Amino acid sequence: MEHWRKHLYTIWLAETISLIGFSFCLTFMPYYLQELGVKDIKQVALWTGLLQTVGPLMMVISAPFWGILSDRKGRKIMVERAMFSGFVILILMSFARNVQHLLILRILQGFFTGTFTAAIVLAASQMPKEKSGYGLGLMQTSSFIASSAGPFLGGIASDIWGYRNSFFFSGILVGLAGCMVMFGVQEQKQIDRETQQNSDNEKTRNDLFFLFIILFLFQFSITLLSPVIAIFIQKITPEARKIATIAGSIIAISGIASVFSAILAGHMSGKHDNRILLSVMLIISGIFTMLATLSKSPGQLMFLRILSGLSAGGIIPIINTSIHLGTKKTELGKNFGIAGGISSLGSGCGPIVGGALASVFSLEFTFIFSGMMMIITGAICPVLLEKIKVDKEGKGIPEITDL
Repeated sequence: MEHWRKHLYTIWLAETISLIGFSFCLTFMPYYLQELGVKDIKQVALWTGLLQTVGPLMMVISAPFWGILSDRKGRKIMVERAMFSGFVILILMSFARNVQHLLILRILQGFFTGTFTAAIVLAASQMPKEKSGYGLGLMQTSSFIASSAGPFLGGIASDIWGYRNSFFFSGILVGLAGCMVMFGVQEQKQIDRETQQNSDNEKTRNDLFFLFIILFLFQFSITLLSPVIAIFIQKITPEARKIATIAGSIIAISGIASVFSAILAGHMSGKHDNRILLSVMLIISGIFTMLATLSKSPGQLMFLRILSGLSAGGIIPIINTSIHLGTKKTELGKNFGIAGGISSLGSGCGPIVGGALASVFSLEFTFIFSGMMMIITGAICPVLLEKIKVDKEGKGIPEITDL
């Protein structure tokens, strides 16, 4: 097996386990808050939104910092830093006595972790650019697998063992992933130096800026639902037992659907017009998100979440591939760090806005607002990304030149 493939698969497996650990507690977070004393449903939605917001907002600051540091000190050590920090913080969450304790730990988690961006940079630095669609598409599946398996397993574990023990177990998973990277990946001691073939830096910055706009709007739109999805499931299944398991199953099925979409998008990226791919995926996903408000049972909601996952799963791989193709290896950490910060900004703003919308208006209004944002973002893709082109042989030639 080629050297870069072996490392790619090791990083992918470790990151999948790590993200499963982090997403283990997402399903029952609103229920954990109720156990900690937050009883009013609207307050639960608001606090859930806040807790899901502070972590990503801290990553807005930390991701570019860690990314630049990785270009100077090494990419592997940044992955280890993120995973072992997560191990400690998640275990401490199991000892939280009130919502304020959780808030402080979420702030620390946001600053010191960020495993996905660190893993993307490490993987991208070791793969040939012509394999970036395949490699980054595969890496994105770790997020979707985790968003499927994590909530599902977390829901079952919390129903059986309780919420506190589930936090402890999630920390163990993240620590195990860190050990896999420490002993299973050998980083190149010297980063390959690439010659700069195009000095049109201003155009490069503009093209990257447009990609970052799409990335922010998508992350904002999709995470609007983070604080309300579990409560919406609770609303349409008021008499159901094992509610955490039901919620975890519905959230999981969307992630499973996204895995297939991410793999397909990785193969398609660069062979077709990325503008059209992004536009169609965003618009269709927005439509299915809005239709979810019509769900009257968990089965109906699950079906629509499958369709939404199939339509949205390829968006991030296409964006990441475009960034990788236009970035020198010596600056991968910086550009993916900025992308991670932008993504975190969207992920941070989304939950707090979603929680506020649900508190002021309704759960259904949050779904409609999220869907409309995706549709609008899809509509402007062909305008913002008009510089991304494909050559006659079908090879990706984004006009994002080396910085």
